[in-house]
Amino acid sequence: MLAIVLKDLRTFTNTRKYLIIQFVILTILILILFVGTMEFYAQGTDTDKSVKLIDVGKKTYTIFIITIFFTQFVVPRHAVDAVRLELTGTNLKDSLLRNDCNWTLLRLTPLDSWRIIGGKLTSVVLWSFCVIWFTMPLFALSGFLGGMPILQYLQCGIVIFVSCLLYSLIGIGSALYLSPLNAKGISYGIVLTITFGPLLPISPFTEVPLLETLSPLVALFSVFLSNESPLWLWNVGLSSVLCLIIFLVLLWGISRVEV
Repeated sequence: MLAIVLKDLRTFTNTRKYLIIQFVILTILILILFVGTMEFYAQGTDTDKSVKLIDVGKKTYTIFIITIFFTQFVVPRHAVDAVRLELTGTNLKDSLLRNDCNWTLLRLTPLDSWRIIGGKLTSVVLWSFCVIWFTMPLFALSGFLGGMPILQYLQCGIVIFVSCLLYSLIGIGSALYLSPLNAKGISYGIVLTITFGPLLPISPFTEVPLLETLSPLVALFSVFLSNESPLWLWNVGLSSVLCLIIFLVLLWGISRVEV
């Protein structure tokens, strides 16, 4: 499995388009952090000469963390591309019939199907979190600006991590059985529905509380508004269960195709 992870990460780091995406995301994050800090500080100076720095830090880092979460929307794309690296046909079945794809070679190795899927999942998550790791030094400013408690940062980090796992599995599952274009369309349709659907005042989101719990964006808002809200725990738990179910379904589907 480690070989799959290293191969995919090497492909990502040696491909120009992925590096450009990472650079653009990192630049946007840094720009939002410093522009937000100056803007909120200037607003506080205009209204109150005493300027409560804790408000500046909290507002700035709230926007910063939400932007970090939005960067996870590139995860389905990376997941689809990671699977396409192993396939030559439009889907897994066509590629196996051709017997000229990397997936066929992987099947000849001692690696189990769960290790192959796990390697793809790990590589996508690690690559997606590279940008977040690069921004970690910026969180040192939180102590000076009076940002949020460490507990809130940890809660937000867990929510973002689990959502990254879920988005990756959705992208991998779509790429295995659909063409690249259809896989990306279906993946983003599911991801956007899960994320923003509960924020819309329409049925069934207004009638089924469980759908609201599934949205990581709603979970992040609950963390910002209240340290005692259990919504983020429900989101992490429900998303983790969905990740496990999708993972098992993918393994079952692959075994059926291989037979």
